[in-house]
Amino acid sequence: MTGLISIAMIVKDEEDMLRACLDSVKAVVDEIVIVDTGSVDKTIEIAKSYTDKVYSYSWQGDFSAARNFAINQCSCEWILSLDADEWLEVAGHEFLRELITSTTKEAFILPLKNYSGPGGSDYNVIGVLRLFRNLPHYRYIGKIHEQIGIADQDVVGYSDYPIISHSYIEPRRRQDKRRRNMHMLAEQLKHEPENEVFIKYYLGCEWLGLGRYQQACACFRCAYEQLDKSHIFFRSSAVRSLVACLRYMGKFEEALAICMRETVVYPEYTDLFFDGGVVLEQMGEYEAALRWFEAAVGLRTPLIVYQHSNGTENFLSQYHLGHCCQMLGKSEKAAEWYEKALAANKNFIYPLYGLFMVLVTKKSCEELVNYFTERGYVPTGEGRRALGALFFASGRPDLAIKVCSQAERPSIPSIDLAKYYLYGGDFKQALTMIEELQLRQDANDAVIMKLEILCYIFLRDLSAAKAKCLIMWRYEPRRAEALALLTLIKRLGGHRLKISEQYESVLVDSLLRIVADCARSYGENSGVYIEVAKCCEEIMSDLEQGSRALLDFWKCEIKGIEMLLDVRYKSVRGLYVWKKDGR
Repeated sequence: MTGLISIAMIVKDEEDMLRACLDSVKAVVDEIVIVDTGSVDKTIEIAKSYTDKVYSYSWQGDFSAARNFAINQCSCEWILSLDADEWLEVAGHEFLRELITSTTKEAFILPLKNYSGPGGSDYNVIGVLRLFRNLPHYRYIGKIHEQIGIADQDVVGYSDYPIISHSYIEPRRRQDKRRRNMHMLAEQLKHEPENEVFIKYYLGCEWLGLGRYQQACACFRCAYEQLDKSHIFFRSSAVRSLVACLRYMGKFEEALAICMRETVVYPEYTDLFFDGGVVLEQMGEYEAALRWFEAAVGLRTPLIVYQHSNGTENFLSQYHLGHCCQMLGKSEKAAEWYEKALAANKNFIYPLYGLFMVLVTKKSCEELVNYFTERGYVPTGEGRRALGALFFASGRPDLAIKVCSQAERPSIPSIDLAKYYLYGGDFKQALTMIEELQLRQDANDAVIMKLEILCYIFLRDLSAAKAKCLIMWRYEPRRAEALALLTLIKRLGGHRLKISEQYESVLVDSLLRIVADCARSYGENSGVYIEVAKCCEEIMSDLEQGSRALLDFWKCEIKGIEMLLDVRYKSVRGLYVWKKDGR
C-alpha cells in the first residue's frame, strides 16, 4: 500500500460535473483512480488533468463490474467511492483522515445528501457505505444499486462526517435514469430471485419517482412485510415510502395505522412522526396533527441509518404546526410557528404565505412591509418574489414594488417588477423595464410581449399595441394570445372580432388574467384599468365559456373578501364562533 486513501470512480460523459467532484477531494486523498466507460465528451481530458491513473473499460451493463475494476487499480489502504455528480463537503475534510487512522472498523457508512430541488435546503439524507478498507473480499455486488458486500456488520461504523452531496438532477434526466434503472432491475430480478425483497424495494423507489403509486405501493409493501428489524435502513425507508404511496392514493387511514405502529418500533425516527402529522393534516384532523408535529420538533435529526428529509425536525414541522393552528383559528400561535420556521430556514419561503395571511387581518399593508423587512424575512430572491406576489394579490402593487426593490441589485429588471409598475400606474417605468428585459432576455418572450402590449393599451396607444400584436402573431405558439389581445384592442376601438372556437378557451383564459390583474391595480390611473377590465368582461360575456369563467372568478373574489372580513372583525364583534355544523 502506497498511501492512505484512494478515490475510485467510474464515469461516462461527465464533463459538466467531474471537475467540481475532483476539486472537492484532491486535497484529502492520496490517489485518484478514474475508469471511463465510453465518454465522447471531454471527460477523459478533464480526468487526466487531475491524475495519470485514467483507464478505459468496456461497458457490460453491470455497475458492480465497472466499480470493481476501478478498485483493482487502487493502491492505498482505504477506498473512497464517489460518482462524478457528487462532491465531498469541505466541512468534513478534516475528519476523513482522522476517522480512518483512529479506528479498528473496516468500513464506514457516511451521510449522503440527495438534493430533490435546485434550492439548498430541499434534500434527503441517507446513509451509504462509501468508505472501506482496500481488502480483496470487499467488492461491489449487484448490477444496479450496487453495494459493498460485507457479511460481518460489526466491522461497519457510522460517521456523521464527511458528508457526500449529490447534485440536483433535472426532472427529464431523472425520469430517463429511472426508466433505465427499471429495465436493469427487472433483468436482475430474473437472475437473482433470492434478492427479490431488496430488488423490489429499489423498483418501488423508481415507480414512486415516476408517480406510479399503485405499483410502488406493492413493491414497498413486500419489503415492509418481509424484512425484519435487523434491516433497519431498508425497512424503515420502505415504511416511509409506503406511507407516502398510501397518502398519494388517498388511503389515509391505512397510512396513519402504519405510522402509529411503526413509531413504536422506531421511536427516534423523527420523519415518521412528521409523516403521521401530514396524514392527519390531510384528513382535516388538525388537533391530532399538532401532537405529531410537536413530537417531531421534540426529536433530533435521526441517525444516518434512517432516510431523513431535511427539516422534519424543525422548519418543516414548524411550518405545518403553523398551518394547523391557522386552520383551527389559533392565529397568534400560527404566527409564532411560522416565525420559528422562518428563523430555522429563511430559504424555506412557504411560511411567508401563511404568516402574511395571518397578519394581514391585524395590520395594514404598510405595516406588513415594515414587519417583514425589520425581521429580515425577505433576504432571498424567492422570499422577495413571494411577498411581492402577496402584496400584489392584496391590491397593492406599489408595496410589491417596494419589497422587490430591496434586491441586492435592484437596477436589474424582472418580469414581476415590470408587471407591478404596470398595474401600479407607472407606465413609463414599466415600459423602460420591459425594453431592458427584451435586451437581456428573449425579445419575443410571450410574457414580456404581453406586458408591452398591455402597457400601450393602458397608455391608450392602440395603434402601437396593435403593431406589437401583429409581431406576436408571427409566432405560431403565441398566436392565440395575440388574438386575445387583438380582440381587446378592437373592442376598445369600438369594433368586434369574430372568435373562432379553436381559440375560445385560450382567449377566455388570457382575458380573465387581465381582469384579475386590473382588479389588483392601484394608483391614480384607476379609470383606464376599469375601462380595460370592463371591455374584457364584455368580450367574455359574448362567449359561453367566458360567462361561466367570469362568474366563477367573481364568486371566488367575493368569497375571499368575505373570509378576510370574517377573520378580521370576528374578534371585535364577539358574537359567534362558526362551527362545522353551522351553529
